[in-house]
Amino acid sequence: MRPLSVRLWLLGAALLAAAGCATSGSPAPEPSAAPAPSAGPTGGAPDAGPSTHAVLLFDDANRSAQAQAKSKAQDDAALERKYEAARQADPRLAEADYNLAVVVERQGRREQAFLLYRSALDKKPSLRPAADALARMTAEQGDIPSAMAQYSDIAQKFPDDASSRVALAELYRLSSDHDRAMEWARAALIRDPKNIAAYKVMLRSDIDRKQYALAKLVGLRALKLDERDPEIYVALGEVQLAENQPDKAALQFRKVLEVKPDDRAALTHLAWLALLDQDYAQAEPALRKLVESGGGTAEVQLALGVTYKGLGQPDKALAAYDAAERLNPRLAAVYLDRGIVLQRSKGAPDRALEQYRRYVELLGGEQSLPQDSPVPALRREAEQAMRAKAEARKVEEQARTPAPAPAAPAPAKPSSTKP
Repeated sequence: MRPLSVRLWLLGAALLAAAGCATSGSPAPEPSAAPAPSAGPTGGAPDAGPSTHAVLLFDDANRSAQAQAKSKAQDDAALERKYEAARQADPRLAEADYNLAVVVERQGRREQAFLLYRSALDKKPSLRPAADALARMTAEQGDIPSAMAQYSDIAQKFPDDASSRVALAELYRLSSDHDRAMEWARAALIRDPKNIAAYKVMLRSDIDRKQYALAKLVGLRALKLDERDPEIYVALGEVQLAENQPDKAALQFRKVLEVKPDDRAALTHLAWLALLDQDYAQAEPALRKLVESGGGTAEVQLALGVTYKGLGQPDKALAAYDAAERLNPRLAAVYLDRGIVLQRSKGAPDRALEQYRRYVELLGGEQSLPQDSPVPALRREAEQAMRAKAEARKVEEQARTPAPAPAAPAPAKPSSTKP
């Protein structure tokens, strides 16, 4: 690898952190996951099942959801109306609350979805998908102790269930309690020996504890169950990185893209490795795919700007820096790198100085500049360039100004000699 600047190393680290390359959480459920309930008599006892009319509306909504999934023509607004109609037809229909929550969550309305999942579980405590969804959303909100309690309750109610135990294992791993994490993962494998998610938790736990030999063994076992799981290849690639084998790591990440071409973790790692080697031609397609797949964070846009700068494409670099600023106006490195492009590629030292001023301000002032910061030298260079430009303009203006015309000779005075 080529010599690497501290700034480029920090950029790569920020890129990985922003992309969140750890194992992703459980995906949100799909509509129709809840089974259709049996209809009860419309005018029966208070504990009778939901009305026939409500169940028919619910079944119709489920058929619409299935048809949309097959045709890939998603219309959440239409599904929302159908599930809401089933809810209104009979408020006891817990499954309608659940499926409506799934549709609402998919639209990003998480608070409303949480309330609907809660409503479904209150109406029908045995509705397992609603309990899972509540525990998952609780964990995503950062309330790990409450999520643990919810998953523990699910595990107690369903002694043969593996998925709740995998979820507990992952939460304990995230809490750095690796003994409990491994305990719950093994409990899940006892119930389901082919549970790939349990193996992935164990793999991540081994990586967290730097037990790389064990991690590779677990990863190979997991690949025997599913040789096309991208998360396993990403994790094994991270093991190779930790063992300072970047070439082998890159091979693992490329295997991921064979299975899932838009995998953000693999693309991020490959871009980072290319940036470490200052191989901007390799970094550019990986970063561009990250943006196209929806992973265009401020850090990714910043890295893309650095890449275009390295490729000698200042206009594209400035566009990427503008995108990064829109996503995070307080990302200080944007202003430093934009200033360098303005100064050295666009001949705008005055605008560059304003960018350096903003950069220093975001860092916390002059006293926060590291000793090896390039900013003082860049400012001197910019100020010198401004003085040179001012002198050049002065000389040019002088050259354009015509020399003053010579004064006309004074008329001769008449002779005063007398005849």
